[in-house]
Amino acid sequence: MSRDVVAAMTAYTLELREAEIKLNQNEGPYDFPRELKEEVLARVLERPWNIYPDFESMHLRGALARAHGYETENVLVGNGSNELLAATIPTFVGPGTPVVFPKPSFALYEKLVAVAGGIALPIAVDPATGFLPLDEMLRAIDRCDNAIAVVCSPNNPTGGVLPDGGINALLSTGATVLFDRAYGDFATDVLPALHDRLVTFSTFSKAWGLAGLRVGWLASTASTCREIRKVKLPYSLNIISEAVAATALDHGEIRSRNVANTIAERARMFEAMEQIDGVRPFPSRSNFIAFTTKRDAKDVFNDLHGRGILIRDIRAAVPNALRVSVGTPSQNDAFLEALSSCA
Repeated sequence: MSRDVVAAMTAYTLELREAEIKLNQNEGPYDFPRELKEEVLARVLERPWNIYPDFESMHLRGALARAHGYETENVLVGNGSNELLAATIPTFVGPGTPVVFPKPSFALYEKLVAVAGGIALPIAVDPATGFLPLDEMLRAIDRCDNAIAVVCSPNNPTGGVLPDGGINALLSTGATVLFDRAYGDFATDVLPALHDRLVTFSTFSKAWGLAGLRVGWLASTASTCREIRKVKLPYSLNIISEAVAATALDHGEIRSRNVANTIAERARMFEAMEQIDGVRPFPSRSNFIAFTTKRDAKDVFNDLHGRGILIRDIRAAVPNALRVSVGTPSQNDAFLEALSSCA
């Protein structure tokens, strides 16, 4: 029999549907350049595949460190940032540890906290403000001993961000802060300074258009990384993913172009959605927009899918709400046209 805490959970799932236009998973709409794919694969073909990857992923860790002004010891990489979260949370959270986080947010946080035996202290998010509830989080932390704060900014699924200075304010309480900036590129934020009580998580999935490669990384002080390394699984990146990510870092123009296009399209979509009767988009600094509709959101979701457009039903997190990823201009035009006739 599984443990009671696991038996009481539901699995993190995604409804599997096909659609001509897929805007449901916050993926980047632009594929990695074919010529770079071919360049990387040509190199990987020359490498023996019967040999394990580099045990410590030193080449990619070094490339990330150079790109961001760190030392290699400040960086760990993994099979998406999810794997790194799964290693980091139990590094700091044990039975009875209070963990403060905004809700709704990425559902994995609460699951990992529960498995580790922590005490979840969710703080309600008002998506209409465009901000995360920093003051309420600070008050909750002040009421606890040895609290952990987990925060995704920009927040999934609402799109809001921490107010300016939010990370430093959280650290000033004495809490350990796990900062998920999977969508931070679209808020044009900067990586915070290293701190023993701060772990920052980033990904190649969104702004780099490499979701299919599953590459994430974290940054912290060398001493904190050493502790997380004790929990993290070995050999979690394959040779292809590692090679592509390292190559991407040599071509920062890809990320810059993707981010600029996404931000411009996000602004255009938001303005257009505000003009559709019955639709209320929430302010977003991410690569998606959450919104409510006058009609039942499930009916709108199904109507859009019937027109070949798949978005995300987030009613379980935000009442009568849906979420659409920012796609290419043509995809966004098709979505906006369909939404205007079925919302």
